[in-house]
Amino acid sequence: MSENANKISAIKVVIKDGVATAKVAFSHPMTTYNQAKAKTGNPDDANFITHITAKVGNEVVSDLSTSQFYSKNPIFKFDFKCDTFKLGTELSGRERDDIESDLKAKLGRQPTFIENKEAMDSLFPNKGDFLTIIAEDRKGFKYEKSVELTARKKI
Repeated sequence: MSENANKISAIKVVIKDGVATAKVAFSHPMTTYNQAKAKTGNPDDANFITHITAKVGNEVVSDLSTSQFYSKNPIFKFDFKCDTFKLGTELSGRERDDIESDLKAKLGRQPTFIENKEAMDSLFPNKGDFLTIIAEDRKGFKYEKSVELTARKKI
């Protein structure tokens, strides 16, 4: 697996009663020293995630040092209080489709990504704060991904 294929593949956040539960999935081989020695003859070829930091804005909500003993493509789960952070409103797929359809009818063509994003931002300006995950592996590569903190609409 090439180093470029290593990444944060998904972040899911569920918020209930002022507490956010985040699950972070990684695409990473998590090669141990023994596996590296068996494969290449050199234990220094080991590569695994060594540190994960989760931030909302500048506030660190989770800080975790890890080791070689996690499985390939690990999933990390952690909780943090989110009652002081701003929550946005999650749009359903139907709402997104309706906005894009209206914009397409108005423009007479398919809207570009930027036109679509600007329309979403103008109709829903109250965005939530973003949870950003920053991870580093033994080889010094950094992986970063963000997701907006959103509250699901009650139907």
